[in-house]
Amino acid sequence: MENYLSVIFDPSNQIYQLLVAVFLGIFIGLRREMLFQKEGIKGIMGVRTISIFVLLGTLSTFFKNFPLLPLIVFIGIFIFMLIAYYNGVFNLKRIGLTSELLALVMFLVGVLVGQGEITLAIVVTVLVGVFTAYKKSFHSFAKNFSLREWSGALQLLVISAIILPLLPRKPLDPFGIFVPFDIWLLVILISSIAFFGYFFDKYFSKKKSVLITSLFGSLVSSTAVSTTLAGESKKSGISFDLLSAGLMLAVATMQIRIIVEILIFSGNIEMSFILPSLFMAGASLLFTLYFYKKSGKKSFENKIHKEVRLESPFKLKPAIQFAALFTIILFAIYFGKKYFNDFGAYFVAFLASFADADSVILSTLESAKKINMDKSFVSTIILIPVIVNTLVKSLYIFILGRKKFFKKTLLPILAVSLIGLLTFLIF
Repeated sequence: MENYLSVIFDPSNQIYQLLVAVFLGIFIGLRREMLFQKEGIKGIMGVRTISIFVLLGTLSTFFKNFPLLPLIVFIGIFIFMLIAYYNGVFNLKRIGLTSELLALVMFLVGVLVGQGEITLAIVVTVLVGVFTAYKKSFHSFAKNFSLREWSGALQLLVISAIILPLLPRKPLDPFGIFVPFDIWLLVILISSIAFFGYFFDKYFSKKKSVLITSLFGSLVSSTAVSTTLAGESKKSGISFDLLSAGLMLAVATMQIRIIVEILIFSGNIEMSFILPSLFMAGASLLFTLYFYKKSGKKSFENKIHKEVRLESPFKLKPAIQFAALFTIILFAIYFGKKYFNDFGAYFVAFLASFADADSVILSTLESAKKINMDKSFVSTIILIPVIVNTLVKSLYIFILGRKKFFKKTLLPILAVSLIGLLTFLIF
C-alpha cells in the first residue's frame, strides 16, 4: 500500500500531476463561481471551464513524441479567446480581458504541472487567486494611489533593479571597506521598510488610533512616532497612559525591525547579536499591554492629530543621505578601532546612535564581514545603538512633550534599556 501511494504521489507521476491540475483548476474556479453568484452575473470561466483548461495544459505535455503539442494547443486556445473577446466587446458590450487572460494563464499552469514544476504552478495559481479574489480591493487601492506614491514606487524600482546591478561588487578603497554594491543593498533594505511602512500606515490605520499609528509608523521611523506622541501630549485630550502605550509599542517595533535587519544581513548570525533586542521588545510589549489596560481600552476610539507619515513613500535624497552616513560610520568604526582600539569604535557608535540606529548596526555587520572582528566586540557595537536610540526617545519627550508624559514613560524606557544591558551581560 505504501509503495502504491509513493508511486501515485510522485511529482513525476502522471496521475499525481492530473490530480494537482484538477485541484488548482477547482481552487481558482470556485472563487470565480462565488463572485458570479454574489454579483448575480453569468460568466464563462467557472469551475468546470478553468479545470478543463488546466487539464488540457497538463495532458498536452504527456505526449513526448509531440514536444510542440503544448504550443499548438496554446495557439488554439489563444485564437478561441480572441474570438470570445471580440464577441464580448462588440456583441455583449463587455469590456475587460480578465476571463480571456485567465484561460491562457491557467493553461500554462497546467503545462507547468505536466513538466514537474509543481511549486511554480502553485505559486502562479496563488497569485492568480489573489488578483481575482480581491478585484475590488485592487481597484480601490488604485483609486487612492497618488502620482507622488507612484513616483516613489518608481524610484525604489530604479535603485533596486537598475542602479544596484551596475554597482561594483569589489572594494574600491585600499582598506577593503567600501563596496558600493553592498552599501546600496542596505540602502534598499531600509528604504523598502519605510516604503511598505508608509502604505501600511495609510491603508490600515485610517482611524489614526494611537496604537495602530505607533505600530506602522515605527516601520517608517520610531523617532518620528516618539516626537509626534510627545507633541500630542501637549495639545490633545488623549490620556497619558494611552500615549505611553503607543510609545512603548514604537520601541518594541524598532527592536523587532533591528532583529530582522540583523537576521537578513549578518553573515554569521550569533544569538548575542539579537538577544538584547529580543528581550527589550518583549519587555516593551508588556509595558504596552500594561498602559493599554490602564487607559481603559479606548485606543481605537482616539485619533491623533498629526499623521506619522513620510511626504512620499520613497525619496532618492534620503536614500543617498543614508548611504553617505552609513559609509562615514563604516570608515569611522574601522579607523576608530585601528587607532584607538575598541574604545574609538564604541565612541563613534555612541555618537552616531543619536542620529540613526540602523546605520550603525548595519555598518558594523558589514565591517564584520570584511574585517576580522571579535564576536563580543560586534555584539557590543550593536548593543550601543539599540540602547542609546531607545533612551533618546525620553529626551525627545522631555523637550517636546508634557512633563507628566515624560515622568510616566521614563521608568519604562530605563527598565527596557536595563533589560537589554543585563541580557547582554548574562548571555
